Amino acid sequence: MRNNKWNLVWAVIGTVIIVMTFVNNSGTKIVFGLELDIWVYRGLWSLITVASFVSFLKRKKEEAN
Repeated sequence: MRNNKWNLVWAVIGTVIIVMTFVNNSGTKIVFGLELDIWVYRGLWSLITVASFVSFLKRKKEEAN
C-alpha cells in the first residue's frame, strides 16, 4: 500500500494555501502562466484538499480492518 501520510500532507498544504489567499487578499493568481480568478484558484485547491483528506480517511479505515 501507498504511504497514507502523503494524503494528509496534501490536505494540510491545501488548507494553508486557501487560508493564505484570504490573508493576502489578491484578486487574481497566476498558475502556469494563466491568470485565474481567486475564487477559481481557491476552488481548485479546495477540491485537492477535500479529495486528499477523504482518501486519507478511506485508507485509514481500510488499515484498521
